[in-house]
Amino acid sequence: MRIFAATILALFCGLAAADATDRNIILVTLDGVRIQELFGGMDASIAASAADSGIYQIDVTRSRYWRDTAKERREALMPFFWKTLVPAGMLLGNQALGSKVTVRNSMWFSYPGYSEILTGAPQADVTSNDIVRYPHETVLDYIHRTLALQPTETAQIGSWQGCKMAASQHDGTFFMLGAFDLIPAELSTPEMDLVGALRPQVMELWDESSDDALTFYLGLAYLKRHQPRALWLGLGQADYWGHARRYDRLLDYLNLADSFLDELWRTVQSLDRYRDHTTLVITTDHGRGRTPRDWVDHAAGIEGSQDIWIAIIGPDTPALGEVGGYADVTQSDIAATMLQYLGLDYRKFNPVAGPPIPGSLKSH
Repeated sequence: MRIFAATILALFCGLAAADATDRNIILVTLDGVRIQELFGGMDASIAASAADSGIYQIDVTRSRYWRDTAKERREALMPFFWKTLVPAGMLLGNQALGSKVTVRNSMWFSYPGYSEILTGAPQADVTSNDIVRYPHETVLDYIHRTLALQPTETAQIGSWQGCKMAASQHDGTFFMLGAFDLIPAELSTPEMDLVGALRPQVMELWDESSDDALTFYLGLAYLKRHQPRALWLGLGQADYWGHARRYDRLLDYLNLADSFLDELWRTVQSLDRYRDHTTLVITTDHGRGRTPRDWVDHAAGIEGSQDIWIAIIGPDTPALGEVGGYADVTQSDIAATMLQYLGLDYRKFNPVAGPPIPGSLKSH
């Protein structure tokens, strides 16, 4: 019934955007960002204990992010996201308001999550974070093939090496940039060369990942130079600081990531190719534990790891803001939602993919 209802809604609104031939899609993933911080800001139950939080200077962290209400706390943490992006688009996943977004895969960690986002369904063979390719067509593959795009017009740029593997079923299908890859000389600029050269020099917590600031500015430079129709930007440091049990650094990172989203959206609106022609989808690959003891971890059996969120803003998205009393949505619905903004039918991509998010395409 859910798929049938979503299909009828899509047909009623008009499956394609107003003029999908000039539309672009940007997917941003923020690895392992909990719904608790996104919707409530700084979590008092975690911050109450130095052992549970790992906070070094609680007074400094409180002065930055603690406010009396959840609304004030989340706006202090991510001001652009809450004051600009959400009111102009739609945000799902606040379970307190009756909006639930969950993963369908049974693993509840990164690669299975990215695979579900990109293929529109859980994949039974993706059961580890091993950095390998799988023979499943991704939504980026489908967009690239169906729209007959040039290699530079579809792109993946990520901090985790696994993002490069998850992006496509084949190596070299389109532009893909791993954790420490340099942009090829024929596609690069002096700015890209400089930032790219810093990636192996800036030490990260995990040796298979590079710094998100460098990844972001490489992605921004690539966007300006090559103006892809479809871009996946994968950022990972929220997950790293979580696993390190450094709640203060996690909060600082989310504040930084908010500034990235601000700069990305302002850049999109400054370019003729993208202004009023581009949809931005922001989400996460998995949640995390709900308690002060297990918030650092995520995996099957750790409750909360299945809880995620999705934000969308663009010319074809209704300005619903933070939705409540909404139909349940899953991670499997993201690929179809992306495709609808490009005027593409998700059923031709993957017949078992989740449907577009109900109400995410406004009528024209």
